[in-house]
Amino acid sequence: MAEVKAIKGGKLIDGTGAEPVEGATVIIEGSKIKAVGKDIEVPRGAKVIDATGKTVMPGMIDSHLHFFGFLTAGFGGLEGVSRPRELGLIKAIQDARNLLAAGFTMGRDTGGMNSVFLKGAVAEGTLSGMPRILSAGYVISQTGGNADLPYFPLECADARTSRHHTVLRGDGVTIMADGVEGCLSATRYALRQGADFIKTFATGEKDPWEFPYEFQLSVDEMKAIVLAAKGMGAIVTCHSQNSTGTKNAILAGVQCIEHATETNDEVIALAKEHGTIFVSTLTVGYVSLKMEPQMTPQRWGYILPLEQMKAARKNREKVWAQGAESYKRIHKAGLILAAGTDCNSTPGGLEQGKDAKELELLVEYCDFTPMEAIVAATKHGSMACFMEDQIGTIESGKFADIIVVDGDPLADIKLLQDVEKIKIVMLGGKVEVDRGL
Repeated sequence: MAEVKAIKGGKLIDGTGAEPVEGATVIIEGSKIKAVGKDIEVPRGAKVIDATGKTVMPGMIDSHLHFFGFLTAGFGGLEGVSRPRELGLIKAIQDARNLLAAGFTMGRDTGGMNSVFLKGAVAEGTLSGMPRILSAGYVISQTGGNADLPYFPLECADARTSRHHTVLRGDGVTIMADGVEGCLSATRYALRQGADFIKTFATGEKDPWEFPYEFQLSVDEMKAIVLAAKGMGAIVTCHSQNSTGTKNAILAGVQCIEHATETNDEVIALAKEHGTIFVSTLTVGYVSLKMEPQMTPQRWGYILPLEQMKAARKNREKVWAQGAESYKRIHKAGLILAAGTDCNSTPGGLEQGKDAKELELLVEYCDFTPMEAIVAATKHGSMACFMEDQIGTIESGKFADIIVVDGDPLADIKLLQDVEKIKIVMLGGKVEVDRGL
């Protein structure tokens, strides 16, 4: 018979956006929530967790992160091509555990094979203490595109041919694809290698030394990716940083847009028509600007002139402000915006375990209430994962992914960044973290 647990007496924030319920009870049977609400009788023999004076809410979801397992600041830099990928994988184990310990019961990895291996190890029973993981595995980039980095030798750039296996290159991240046939083949290969969904690129980056192209893959190429993914039961998400790229992606049938640092009225209208989901990534820009003085003048493994670094900072400030305005517009239009961070385990602020920063930034800069920010990191996160029928809210029949917080995040959203305030982390009914409750 499945073990029964009851969480009693806390303020319930169920993740749906409904008003909190004081003195609520949540009954858990095995891995699932059996009942939730006030005046619910606790079954005899149930293990009771007293949450009086505390907040009970769904485990949070980071809808855009990477388990790269970096050691150094600067988004990897030379480490990405010199450090063996196996070391990054080992560190990623601890990064994933840090994520769970901070109250995030789900991480949606939008590029990198480490998450495929972590998820597989959990399924085999080799690893424990890990959050749920959804993995894009290999990302798909056009030749000379955002994830290609063409100053690398060609034989080191594509996962299918690489002889240079590291965290960022080779079998770590990227498949290059051009044309409809190439995109069909790349998608099927990525899914064969363990991806849960497909990540591709509609635009370049908005950094002056990278690839600020207005658009990258064509509509027909993205349609091919969507078609191949659908045929294998997967969805497609797309990096996009301008309205042209986002429009192309939506018209191609892409279901989810990452970053979305620029949106216009046409994009908003199309997103409403197609039910497009957006994912915010304020944290990566915020921390990048904060870290700038301690970063060496290198980016992805090559040296940048000082003037170019200065220009890059100005550009980042502009792009970050555009992103905040874009998320305001998306939110005001009533569209789905899930909270992501682009955390990639870089020490100095972009490491797993500090992901709740995104909620604070949504409140401070994007006109979200604390409740709306929590929904972005729970219900809307489950929608970005296309798992809303299983996780994201505290409702009967869903997995018991639940946290108990010492204090009220509706009064102070920053509470969720203090891991010591996260007293209980429950994943599928199992208490994975218990800080003395």
